[in-house]
Amino acid sequence: MNIPFKLNLFDVSKVFITICAFFLAIVLAKTAGAEVPAGFLSAESFTLQVEKQHNSKPGYRPNGTSLISLSVKDASLKEIAAALTKLSGKSVIADTKIQEPVTLQLENVSLHTALETLAAVQGLSYTENGSVILISRDDTLKKLSAGFYTFPLNYARAEDLQKPLSAVLNTGKLAADAGSNSLLFNGSPAEARKIKEALQTLDKTTQQVTLEAKILSISQSDEKSLGIQWNWDTLPQYNKEKHDNTASPGNRAANTADKGHLRLWRGTGAQFQFSATLNALITSGKAKVLATPSLITLPGKEASIFIGSHIPVVTEKHNNGESTYSTEYVDAGIKLKYTPIVSDDGYITSAVHTEVSTPTLISELKNYRINSRTADTNVRMRNGETLVIGGLISEEEQKQLQQIPFLSKIPLLGFLFKNRYRSKSKTEVIMLLTPYLSDAGTSPAIYGSGEAALRKTADRY
Repeated sequence: MNIPFKLNLFDVSKVFITICAFFLAIVLAKTAGAEVPAGFLSAESFTLQVEKQHNSKPGYRPNGTSLISLSVKDASLKEIAAALTKLSGKSVIADTKIQEPVTLQLENVSLHTALETLAAVQGLSYTENGSVILISRDDTLKKLSAGFYTFPLNYARAEDLQKPLSAVLNTGKLAADAGSNSLLFNGSPAEARKIKEALQTLDKTTQQVTLEAKILSISQSDEKSLGIQWNWDTLPQYNKEKHDNTASPGNRAANTADKGHLRLWRGTGAQFQFSATLNALITSGKAKVLATPSLITLPGKEASIFIGSHIPVVTEKHNNGESTYSTEYVDAGIKLKYTPIVSDDGYITSAVHTEVSTPTLISELKNYRINSRTADTNVRMRNGETLVIGGLISEEEQKQLQQIPFLSKIPLLGFLFKNRYRSKSKTEVIMLLTPYLSDAGTSPAIYGSGEAALRKTADRY
């Protein structure tokens, strides 16, 4: 008797579910360490793969603060970057070419500490640009993060800032373009930010300094009427160096004299009396105005002026017993160099170099001798305060011959009709220097009419 076989779809599904559950139980048992009968299921490769994934997955846990706890073993750099992204909220990107496994155990550390530790352990580096962090080898980061930046300047000169800024950069190259007055930088964004922050302090508008000068020549006897005594103990001394030099071809001698300087505060009785007496000496011809230059410059920048002539001086050189002669041109006149530094309290620290040189013709040599008097002074002054520099003394000897024509040439008796005079005179060069702070375009000595500026300078003294 044949019994018909009827296949029920419901029964088939139950069998399939039972088989799947059986296999799943074997896998779970193997994972948990339970033994599986040999030959029942060869799942060695599958078990190893599950074990590796289990140990490689980063064990991270947010702790409710900005600190990070991270525990990984044989994890890839990509997995660690993903974990740090989730924990920090920043985009941490790892170089996929780096395949070395990483093992780390960090507990309650900051993101930057975690990155520094990771970089130190694996010999890597990282760079941060906003909310993006790149992790890779140092040479790769330099190529990836290097960019070209242009920083146009408004007030400072690009050439002046190139050297000091280059000294504080770790990487990258900084160049100056004089045409556009810009700094050109090729480097990382982090270094570019350093430059930008520094320029916020360095590239600022500053007040100009106008120096009004008056250079006088006065005899020492008339100098006493000014009340000047350069050896006053009450005078402030500020690193002053002064010299009285006499220069001639192949010979140079130096003499010292009493030297010093004093300061006259604007609006005081001392300045009024000094100015009035000085004007009287100039009017009577006892004092001679050599020059009244005006200079304008920026803080830290040198301004200079030369008023004089280029005098030809013949020099002799000896070489292997032979003498050769050449002509050199030497400056003779008045030189003034001035470099101010303005502090926040309005004081002006002034470095002043002055030089007065005069040529004297030596008839016997048919050549010129240059008498030079120089002074270098550093002083801290107020706005509008007058600095008086003295001690630039020169001594001149004059010879005069008076004789009666024809009779003075009689042999043996001619000297009775001649009279020779010798006189010595000492003159001193005095310089009055007054600095003023001014904004661009407002200095009266430079931007006003020249005639009005000279009148103002003369009236002040």
